[in-house]
Amino acid sequence: MQPTPTPHILAVAYGGGHIAMLLPVLRALRAQQPAVRITLLALTTARRAAADAGETPLGYADLLNLLDAAERQHALGLGRALLPGNTHPGVSEAETVAYLGVNAWDLQQQLGGDAAAALLADKGRQGFYPLHFFRRVLDRLRPDLVLATNSPRSEQAALDAAAEAGIPTLALLDLFALPGDAFAARRRHPSRVCVLSDAVRDNLIRAGWPAAAIAVTGNPAFDALHSADVAAAGRRLRAALAAPPQHLLLLALQPEPREHPASPGVHGDPALPQRILQHTIACVQRHADWRLLVRPHPSQPMPALPASTQVIAAPSTEPLHPLLHAVDVVITGTSTVGLEAHLAGARVLQLLDSIAAAAMPYRALGVADAACHLSALEPTLTGLLAQPRRDAAAAPAGDAAQRVAAQALALLAAQAEDTTP
Repeated sequence: MQPTPTPHILAVAYGGGHIAMLLPVLRALRAQQPAVRITLLALTTARRAAADAGETPLGYADLLNLLDAAERQHALGLGRALLPGNTHPGVSEAETVAYLGVNAWDLQQQLGGDAAAALLADKGRQGFYPLHFFRRVLDRLRPDLVLATNSPRSEQAALDAAAEAGIPTLALLDLFALPGDAFAARRRHPSRVCVLSDAVRDNLIRAGWPAAAIAVTGNPAFDALHSADVAAAGRRLRAALAAPPQHLLLLALQPEPREHPASPGVHGDPALPQRILQHTIACVQRHADWRLLVRPHPSQPMPALPASTQVIAAPSTEPLHPLLHAVDVVITGTSTVGLEAHLAGARVLQLLDSIAAAAMPYRALGVADAACHLSALEPTLTGLLAQPRRDAAAAPAGDAAQRVAAQALALLAAQAEDTTP
């Protein structure tokens, strides 16, 4: 049975690799079901990526009317108090205040004022779980399906609130669901989860997920990685940035979490990204034939870089995939960029200094060519640069987005059949 003539999907995603997974699926859904209506809630840094892709996204600031006047005033006051240290140049102040404030207000509804304050002091934004708010979102929008990725906080709250309301849910999992993965450990499962490979499906089943809820689709964010246009753009970029025999390196930075299940009882060092940056720059400057591209995570601003032709800013607002075809080596911790770089043929060096590193053993998974602590970066890089790029040119363009869209439409069709008198 086909889904209803004009099904309504609520899609929710944070930035970085999460919105990158979701946007191709939205395009595929419209191609497969032209009458579909999609409301996209693009959170924090995802808003710009969504708008650049032609979407008309909503944010928290657009949904403040779901709170009454007193609630709204209280939430905005909480948001303004939390603003210092929680801003990003790619996110408007109004959206940041609304996001922080509504989430803090929601914690107070769940826990009470004192317990919410203690949780915020301990975990900061990582403690957000706006379940009350998403109950109101669903009550207002009344979608037929909720589509999100494996991010916690707002995405998890959207999926959980939908499950409570009997609305079908579909989640996209970006990586491997290894033991200790917070998403794999969830006990409330979406109606369907779309995963990268058979091995990921098996990992979820071992974690207690029902096999019938898992679909192996691939990751839509990787679909365009091997398109001819992207590969050609990578060759042009390399020609512009690195004349032989220069080596081109990419440092993919990411924030250090305050805590992680892979390192119980250990607190992450918020200064780690800056230490990695400074050490990497120092290594590069000792080699005249090395050039470094620095790409922050979408949630991070571009750090201050030295005035040197050897160190180049690569903003996260610029396309990633051509970069991965251009560089020789990608240096990262646990970022999805590591997997994408491997698929593109670049050598991958994983830094092991993060408290999250044990949860993403890229070397054991065959993704990283080498793994080391920051102190061993220079000799490890020297060894990797003695090897050529791997040949990934024969890999075909993917169609994961089409497969995920088909899963979403199947859930809508099943829901329509269940509700037919």
